[in-house]
Formats: sequence, structure tokens, C-alpha cells
Amino acid sequence: MTMQPVEKIKEQPNNVNVGLPLGNQSSQLFALLYLNVIDRYIKEVLRIKGYIRYMDDMILIHRDKSYLQYCLKVIKSKCEDELKLTLNQKTQIGIVKNGIDFLGFRHILNDNGSITRKLRSSSKQRLKKHLKTLDKLRDKNIVDDEYVYIRKNAFYNHIKDVKGSENLKKYISCKKSQVKS
Repeated sequence: MTMQPVEKIKEQPNNVNVGLPLGNQSSQLFALLYLNVIDRYIKEVLRIKGYIRYMDDMILIHRDKSYLQYCLKVIKSKCEDELKLTLNQKTQIGIVKNGIDFLGFRHILNDNGSITRKLRSSSKQRLKKHLKTLDKLRDKNIVDDEYVYIRKNAFYNHIKDVKGSENLKKYISCKKSQVKS
């Protein structure tokens, strides 16, 4: 879902044509408040028990595919008519056993009921690009070693419990140890 409100909320009076930057704490708060209408509708009217949302990414889980198709139709309508939002091209209905893409991970339901998380290949590529950029910024003395260590440590902790990312974890921890204290 992409947010395209009718009127933009301005960060500062002198930024007349600029909305809130992505990642800004106030934009996170506004996303939570703005989409509360959808949250309540899904839980109270559609009665979906398996519902997860983080910012503008959401998952609805239900046994009946036709009911999910109905939910998609009414949610899309509610978003467009009341909130002036559109659902993006990633919106889909699928089978949980085939895995669910959510927040950069592929969540796979195992036969025993446990869930395996794998980092999407696009997320791996993006992470590698960030790591290379960090190294270049450090080499040019644009950022210091402490900043590089903090960022790489955050990347490592983000993927430490993810299956199939061992090489990437080794790369990050190897690079992390090269950072001077």
C-alpha cells in the first residue's frame, strides 16, 4: 500500500512543497494513526483474527480464499474512498504454506507449525550494497569507525536468527572485527 493523502502534512513551514521524510518518527506516528481506521475495520467488521500490520505492510490470514478476496475488495475500496490511498502491486492472496513475504523476509510455515524466516534475495542485495557504501564512506573519512560499527552491528542483529544467511553473517562479522575500537 502506498500512502498518497489528499493534503500533505508539512515538516517545517519553509518546506512548502515537501512532505515528511521516510523514516521520520512523526511519519511513523502518522502512519499508525492514519491506518487505524483500516485496523479497526479489519478486526471489528471483517473479524479477521490473523491480522498483522507494521506501518503500511499488512497480512490477513484466513482459511477461506473467497472471503479474503472479498476482504481485499472492501479494504481497497475503503482505502481509496476514505483515506485516498492505493494498494500497491505487491498486494496478493496466496497459500501460507508457500510462504509470505513480509518486511524483507520470507516467512515459511513448516509441517510442525513452526515458522522459518529467510532473508529475501532482494534484501540480501540491498544489505550488501549498504555494507559496501559504509566501507567507502569510512575510507573517505565521511563517517567514523564508531558509526560503521553501530550500523554493521544493527545489520548483523537484524539477520542473526535468519536461515540461509550464514555467508552474509560471516561477511558482516568479519568486517565488524576490522573496525578499530
